[in-house]
Amino acid sequence: MILDNLRAYIDGKIRNATIFIQEGVIKEIKTNPLRTEVDSMVNMDKEKNYIDCQGRIGIPGIIDIHSHLRDMEQSEKETFQSATEAAAFSGITTVFNMPNTIPPATTANQVKKWMEKAKDKIHIDVGFIAGVPKEINEEEMEKILRLGVIGFKVYPHDSLSGIDWMDPLSIKKILCFSSRYQVPIFFHPDIPLNKIITQEKFNQYLSGGKTPLIAHDMVHKKENEVKFIEFVLENYYKIVSQLEINQNNLPIVHFCHVSTRSSFKLLKESISKLGNKQKISFEITPHHLLLSREQQLNIPTYGKVMPPLRACEDQEFLLNKLNSGEIELIGTDHAPHTIFEKSKSFLDAPSGFPGFETYPFLLLESVPIEMFVKISSENPAKTFGLKHKGFIKKGFNADITILEMVSRYTIDAKNFKSLAKFSPFDGWETSIKIWKVFLRGKEIKQDVSNFKGQILFQTITH
Repeated sequence: MILDNLRAYIDGKIRNATIFIQEGVIKEIKTNPLRTEVDSMVNMDKEKNYIDCQGRIGIPGIIDIHSHLRDMEQSEKETFQSATEAAAFSGITTVFNMPNTIPPATTANQVKKWMEKAKDKIHIDVGFIAGVPKEINEEEMEKILRLGVIGFKVYPHDSLSGIDWMDPLSIKKILCFSSRYQVPIFFHPDIPLNKIITQEKFNQYLSGGKTPLIAHDMVHKKENEVKFIEFVLENYYKIVSQLEINQNNLPIVHFCHVSTRSSFKLLKESISKLGNKQKISFEITPHHLLLSREQQLNIPTYGKVMPPLRACEDQEFLLNKLNSGEIELIGTDHAPHTIFEKSKSFLDAPSGFPGFETYPFLLLESVPIEMFVKISSENPAKTFGLKHKGFIKKGFNADITILEMVSRYTIDAKNFKSLAKFSPFDGWETSIKIWKVFLRGKEIKQDVSNFKGQILFQTITH
């Protein structure tokens, strides 16, 4: 296949290019090519598939490191098919899937069933993140690792297997496991709260004139996020010192959906102190960059998410840091639910909303394309060791998203491919559209009836 007349993001710049793709791999790239060079590529193309991109912009396929694809016993919310179709139509070619499923993916047997359910039903590549087994059972964790998971996820506020994640011994044990096997541990940074007290405080804030989104933020205050991050890092440095762990074997820790100025500063200081940013990382979500708790929504539950939408100063601070190049990773936290569930009272409605079908369209309106590619493709591939992904480069997988600039149009959640047809971004405008999406050289946007995605399998190094 030949992609001609493409303005492609290559080596840090948008360059006029022609790309020759063979057997799913980028075989050759010519920037500012002569006509004779293009003709030579066309003659070599066994597929005889020439596409004139007419000056559209090509970027590496987007990698979303945080999503909930549901399925299993939550197929009314989302299925592997609907979720990955939504991602594919949004230029996303790789996602990581989280384990708070029903039943939770905390045993090797359940993770295997989870993967088997996804096989042949995914339109894009999917990496699976497992939950931690009961009692942090290392033998079971080794079995899970052999299935090829990307890493393990920790939910301190709502443990999937009854582990007390506020116990320093639990944190130290999971970090030691990470050090030994060089497997990432994904932390949801929060602390457990008493449900009854939380409800009482929420109702008090509402009675005092606060909106539901502001009351939600005040109950699940940002100090709790910071407190848990501090707690993990404190134990991180303790085991590194006590066990004299060298730089190559440091535990790999990733903090999900960081939402506050204080968390950002704390993590940047820690990464600088450690001197190895591959070992401690964090992501920001598009909604914490673009929305705040002051958002006026006709249905406030559509904006209910964990961590909550924060105050304007936090949202603006994070967006500024993104534009200055100080944020390295983005994760949508795509979290679909049914309209029925989100139509309940604010306290009873679940947290989360779909994120695939708004993410690139809105964030590309707010940041330069060079910055977007780094946080959405290049850095995820480098941070999590996704070989041959994240770059438009010779020898890499031909995972390519082609953007089209159009007249401004309105995002309509009713048209989502996701089963969750609601969004706090419903009615927002954008001028970005996805023209074509290629996964290993096969176009997946026009016809998704033939499943082409693969499960990503990571190899353990122990």
